[in-house]
Amino acid sequence: MVMNDADRLNGKLVIALGRAYRSAHRKSTELFRKRGLTMSQFTVMEVLYNKGEMTIQQIIDKVLSSSGNITVVVRNLETVGLVYRRVNPEDKRSYYIGLTDKGKRTAASVFSKHMTYIAEAFSKLTPQEKSTVVAVLKKLKD
Repeated sequence: MVMNDADRLNGKLVIALGRAYRSAHRKSTELFRKRGLTMSQFTVMEVLYNKGEMTIQQIIDKVLSSSGNITVVVRNLETVGLVYRRVNPEDKRSYYIGLTDKGKRTAASVFSKHMTYIAEAFSKLTPQEKSTVVAVLKKLKD
């Protein structure tokens, strides 16, 4: 198959987005690893840290991941004492997930450093450029 100009440009866009994402998370990934966390675990903790207690389905909706993956992530976080699970009083088949005190301390510490790294990664962009990139990328949402 011969690639046309539109295909080449789309390919370059995907590569640029991937490289930007990896570059923005390079230091954070190492930070998570040193704290014994995966990117998925940190993402779940960050949502709970900023939004509070949630059901598994609410977490899945926020982090845009599969239910099987999030269930495993939550179970692993629970095993190390970073999150708790309690029965949903309105639906005994589901649970609320929240951060333990240890989880809150870990999330606060890691989140602060993560945001510093993100700020460094995007420091070459002006606030206007950042707003423009966000607006353009929002057009790609389903």
